[in-house]
Amino acid sequence: MKKFFLIFLLFFSSFLKAQIGKTLNTDSLVTLAKAQLGTPYKYGTSKPGVSFDCSGFTSYVYGSCGITNCRVSTGYTNLGSPVALKDAQPGDCILFSGTSPSSKTVGHVGIVVQNDADGLKFIHCSSSKSHWGVVITDYYKSAYPKRFMGIRRLCNTAP
Repeated sequence: MKKFFLIFLLFFSSFLKAQIGKTLNTDSLVTLAKAQLGTPYKYGTSKPGVSFDCSGFTSYVYGSCGITNCRVSTGYTNLGSPVALKDAQPGDCILFSGTSPSSKTVGHVGIVVQNDADGLKFIHCSSSKSHWGVVITDYYKSAYPKRFMGIRRLCNTAP
């Protein structure tokens, strides 16, 4: 089963890389991200299906799509172009301070998976005891708005 999953991921990654130079299909990016749901958190790692930290997860997903291979959360600060929270789209990178809301630097990153009448949801790899590992979080029903630092659009996107 693991062998099948790895073959699928390699094929899927190749397919996504073929999209570069065109508009990226965000459904594919979000599907790739969701395939890692439940992967545990471990600081300093980026091992699909084994463990990630937050930037390891985003680096894996965006890197698999040929967008960027940024490996530290602060590295996303100036990538792409800024987007207003209300205009966030699936595939956009969402930036937060670290665990201290008073911090002025990016310390946590995720990927927007939904922003519609049902709210804004993002997928990320969390070290929180209440939602640990790769999870989808409802932005407005969480403590993350206190830590929000911005949205970055890293590529041209299409649903």
